[in-house]
Amino acid sequence: MREIFTKKLLLLVSLVALITPFSATAGDTLVIARNFYHVDHKSRLILVNQKPEAINREYSDVKSHLSLDGVYIFTQGVPEVESNTSYEVTRENELYQLYFTQLPVVRISTRNKIVDSPSVYAQFSLDEADGKSVNSFLKIEIRGNFSQTFPKKSYELSFVNDTLAGESRDMSLLGLRNDNKYNLQAMYNEPLRIRSKTSNELWQEIHQIYYKNLEPEAKNGIDMKFVEVFLNDEYKGIYTLSERVDRKQLKLKKYNNAITGELYKGEAWDGAVTFTLLPPYDNNSEIWGGFEYKHPEEKIDWKNIYDFVDFVKNSSNQEFNSTYQKKFHLGNAVDYFIFLNLSRAGDNTGKNIYIAKYKQGEPYYYVPWDLDGVFGTDWMGLDQPTTTDVLSNGFYDRLLQDCSSTGFRDALRTRWTELRTTVITEDNIMAKFRANHDYLLANNVFEREKRTWVDFEQTPEQFTYINTWLKARLAFLDTEFNRSCITLANKPIKQSETLKLYPNPANDYLNIDTDAARSYELSIRDLSGREVLRSALQGKQHKLSIAHLKKGVYVVTLQNAAEVRTQKLVIN
Repeated sequence: MREIFTKKLLLLVSLVALITPFSATAGDTLVIARNFYHVDHKSRLILVNQKPEAINREYSDVKSHLSLDGVYIFTQGVPEVESNTSYEVTRENELYQLYFTQLPVVRISTRNKIVDSPSVYAQFSLDEADGKSVNSFLKIEIRGNFSQTFPKKSYELSFVNDTLAGESRDMSLLGLRNDNKYNLQAMYNEPLRIRSKTSNELWQEIHQIYYKNLEPEAKNGIDMKFVEVFLNDEYKGIYTLSERVDRKQLKLKKYNNAITGELYKGEAWDGAVTFTLLPPYDNNSEIWGGFEYKHPEEKIDWKNIYDFVDFVKNSSNQEFNSTYQKKFHLGNAVDYFIFLNLSRAGDNTGKNIYIAKYKQGEPYYYVPWDLDGVFGTDWMGLDQPTTTDVLSNGFYDRLLQDCSSTGFRDALRTRWTELRTTVITEDNIMAKFRANHDYLLANNVFEREKRTWVDFEQTPEQFTYINTWLKARLAFLDTEFNRSCITLANKPIKQSETLKLYPNPANDYLNIDTDAARSYELSIRDLSGREVLRSALQGKQHKLSIAHLKKGVYVVTLQNAAEVRTQKLVIN
């Protein structure tokens, strides 16, 4: 009789939890309102993102039961809950791991399979630890190129008013810009899940867009916020919700019967993005020389950026030195070169970078993007301990030869000296890394990430590695950036003679030989710029099947943080 009464009482408590907001209840049962809890029954994981201090104020007694979508029983009584630990609870003889976090939680639900393209309709909610909730319909697709091969996917979110007309809807999320599109970055190849966010924060502190006084909301870069993600009630781990680099972010002038503002994305390791080749362009294609055309959307015209690449590659020294500051903003070129080398972003000298122009008659400038292989790691997330080289491209190779009193080298020395006393100090940079790392650590995110993605590992040595690497990198750059006007040491990104691709013409397979056991990214594109094959390579020799590719002419790009090679491939 007593057992029946207890079951009825627990059922009543559960029903109360579903229909009433968070409030204290008598006894030893902790009741959490629906918008504060998230349950992955498949993985037996429960995440409550209500502030622990608020819970502890309301529930001062030892807690033995937990009321969510049902009643769970703590395996041990809990006087107070904390976000830096975990708890075991049971329900119907099944053991669950219970966590408390102060991070916002994103929930996405869809009946459709999420693919690269087209996007599919889904429902979205974002629940914050202070009780704020945002709900919307959206369209979602997988984003990224090589990152799509990782088990943990990144996503592009496009918010809409409904699932019928699909009209776009601007949303304000976590203090980011009011917009209808955001990205969810998986950070799977970041060992501590903190490099891209920290690097973007550092870039914002180093550089401001030069026309800020004309466009106060313009921002050269993006902001990112940590969130935890559930997809179809399955926990997917830590992500960053991020803004996008586009016309709106940069406040570029709109199209008005002529190209005004311009925006191009470095999408692939082809010659135009590194200013080493000048292939012909086709205004019927959105791809040219490694660039993807982004703005204006109303008309594709590659002539302006083609002319700039032509100028960089083929102009005389006299013409280049006397003219380049009218064509590319000097302050931006200096700041990005410093940032590129400070972070040693080997995947961002041509690819993973935007070139923009505010309006016609204004200079081009760089916008960084996809900052994951930085501060001692590569694009695969592997350690790259090198600290004694200088990253460049064809454009910077020429800028570095300008030794005039008002030229690039003089501006580089002056700016480096200025930043070394303010932003680019070991203490300031490590404080940014530490703030992001400690935030995740205090909310026990790393334990959940390991539980969800078995390849993830977090150790104190990883954080120490960043600090050690940074100290050595700063010491090297202090010497290099203050040298007199001579060629900098260890010239980087170059057309390597140490990479061999054969046979060519090929039939069913392609051999790739290198001189070192490094990580490489291989990309094969057809002449329209469409990527038909991508593969990650590790080691000196590889044999790659290409039997599925059609006969024709292709462009093969083999690239790592130190070198790049682009070569034609004929398939018979």
